[in-house]
Amino acid sequence: MGIKHPARSQSSRKHHAFQRDLGAPALTLLTLGGIMGSGLFLASGLAIHRAGPIILPLFAVAAVAMYFEISALAEMSIAAPTPGSFLVRTEEMWGAGWTFVTGWIFWFSSVLTMSSEVTAASVFTRFWLPEVPLWGWSLFYSGLIIGLNFLSVRGFGTVEGVMAAVKTLAVFLFLAVAAAIAWHLVPTSQPLPSHPWTALGAHGWLPHGWLGAAPNLLLVLFAYAGTGVIGLAAAEAKHPAHSIARATRHTVLIIAVLYLGSIFFLLTLLPWTRYGPQVSPFVSALKATGLSDLTSVMNLVLLFAVLSTMNAALYSNVRVLYRLAKDHQAPAFLARLNRRGQPSFAIWSSALLLALTILLSYWLPKQAYAYLVTATGFQAMFIWLMVLFTQLRYRPYLERHHPDRLRYKQPWFPISTYAVMGLVFLSMAFSFLARAELLGVILGIGVILLVWAVWLGFRHRLVQRRS
Repeated sequence: MGIKHPARSQSSRKHHAFQRDLGAPALTLLTLGGIMGSGLFLASGLAIHRAGPIILPLFAVAAVAMYFEISALAEMSIAAPTPGSFLVRTEEMWGAGWTFVTGWIFWFSSVLTMSSEVTAASVFTRFWLPEVPLWGWSLFYSGLIIGLNFLSVRGFGTVEGVMAAVKTLAVFLFLAVAAAIAWHLVPTSQPLPSHPWTALGAHGWLPHGWLGAAPNLLLVLFAYAGTGVIGLAAAEAKHPAHSIARATRHTVLIIAVLYLGSIFFLLTLLPWTRYGPQVSPFVSALKATGLSDLTSVMNLVLLFAVLSTMNAALYSNVRVLYRLAKDHQAPAFLARLNRRGQPSFAIWSSALLLALTILLSYWLPKQAYAYLVTATGFQAMFIWLMVLFTQLRYRPYLERHHPDRLRYKQPWFPISTYAVMGLVFLSMAFSFLARAELLGVILGIGVILLVWAVWLGFRHRLVQRRS
């Protein structure tokens, strides 16, 4: 299929447009907000329990993969900072079918991300009020986040920036406290475990072998998902080339330090066998050291953290829905902007699907989070594949036709791109070995197949609408 030359279409509603109000600091915080969520603050406990100490090297490998993936995304977004981010590039490089499938899966994946984050928020809230059902808190927090997305872009960026800054600072403080405890600078009421990294003795780093550790690779990569927001915000960024490049570098550095430092000290403060999915590993670690006064504070911060990620996920998915509608691959009314330049109909459509997914918290309160995070991780990795798949063709296109627009380059292309794609394929394949979350895997695959079936069934009609 030949490459289409980029279009320079403008919104037909000339008096309503996206506002360019996001600078590099706000974009960095927005991206941190999209990445740092329940994958680190809750799902990591499940991954630690199932994989053992090998989880630290897995997080290190995933951090490198995230660096190359977000660099590919930044490269394309800086070259052409338009609403829809890499979806526009996907259509130019691979055609309307791939855009339709990728866009709708991105949207559904983002809604599932919101569902997993709001479920995690509900789990954290039950730390204080266990008598309130999970679905009740899920509805409450969903309404709160939907309301925040109706603020102006600058107001939204401020609120999200504050939430992201709070959780980033909190993790830095956790690292400082954990280091002081590990080095015996802070007295604790309970002694530290003597050999926390090898709780099973001779089994060491791989207590369950590689087949026990491999299925958790998807959960680890999911903890780094959410990078798409840096591209989707390109159309609302001040001086995109400068802002996106700086935000990318700062995001990678901060995430690597916080994630690897957190996993290291979680494994140091508490034997890995004592972590699980019902309580945040951060809360478990602090509680085990006898610093019970800090557990409520940390739990409150983690609540803000996952709500921040949910907020960023809603921001991302409504912009994708807007792009699909502008490309006549979704109902036209979803492309309408209100007087504040917000796709309000897209917001309400995402809210409707979110409400439906919350029913899982009512039907399966104990398994809801594990199923949602597995399904979300599977689809998030599909989006990573499409970002990298698109960049494989877009980078050579820029080098041949628009080298002046290639102001930011992903390092070690194309070897780095192929390496990350291979790692993602492995994580998706190994996820079938996680029997407890097999339903989540089936849901993730099912949505991908359903979207492809819709495209194959209606592609002629959709193409006619676009012509």
